[in-house]
Amino acid sequence: MKQTLITLATVFQLFSCDLLAQVKNHAAYTENQLSAFEKRKLRQELSRENGPYIGVQTGLRRHKTTQGNNIYLPISGEMDGIIQAIYGYRLGHVSLESGLGFSWHNSEIPHPIGSSERVLITQANLNALFLPVGIRYDIPINFNSKKNIRVGAHASGNLILRTTNRPSASGDFPYYGSNDTNGVDINFLLEEKNFKSFYKVGLHAELQVFKSSFLIIQAGHVLSAPNTLRKITYNWNDGTQSGSFSNAIRMEGWLVEIAYKLPLSILKLED
Repeated sequence: MKQTLITLATVFQLFSCDLLAQVKNHAAYTENQLSAFEKRKLRQELSRENGPYIGVQTGLRRHKTTQGNNIYLPISGEMDGIIQAIYGYRLGHVSLESGLGFSWHNSEIPHPIGSSERVLITQANLNALFLPVGIRYDIPINFNSKKNIRVGAHASGNLILRTTNRPSASGDFPYYGSNDTNGVDINFLLEEKNFKSFYKVGLHAELQVFKSSFLIIQAGHVLSAPNTLRKITYNWNDGTQSGSFSNAIRMEGWLVEIAYKLPLSILKLED
């Protein structure tokens, strides 16, 4: 009888310990029993785990479709914007990303008409909706015993799904400056392939912010494929002279971006 009681007591103790551990784990999971400091620490730990994340990034891209100096910045070429929503998955040092993005490309290019002093200012624009597929590789830096900074490299291929500002003979002509085109007959030929894409490659730094999310600062280079995404050839005739010229639109240049990333693992926690 005594041995039976001892056995029951041992089983009850083991069951109590297991139940207590489950209660503690549940409390840690739901944060109902954690202090504010413990909550922040738990969120910070979960944010560094492997798993999916969402984010948004935006930046400025320099291109040289527009010749000469920029009117706003002390650089050559034009500055246009790019923005995209991100869905990714981290596995160790590697992250895979996709999403949906939009890129602006605006350019004004002057062309002289024959030997006269008249100048035709053309518009070489190509705004694009694109689908990115990218990869990141980064490693943590042990700074003050905290691995809250990561540095690495990234690359992506971006499939252009749709372009805007596409000129047509029945719509707006891709030029302006009507005073300089009076009495000038102008026709244009548009060349644009169905498959268009661009590629990005560069370096980035990732900093942990708000204890559970990340700020990414990155710089890279963009190269379009095919090299010329859209080409517009103009043929003009003013009755005494005639000629032609063309605008080639490319997405080649340097890119600086900033991104905010939120790991979905922290959403396991209930307030």
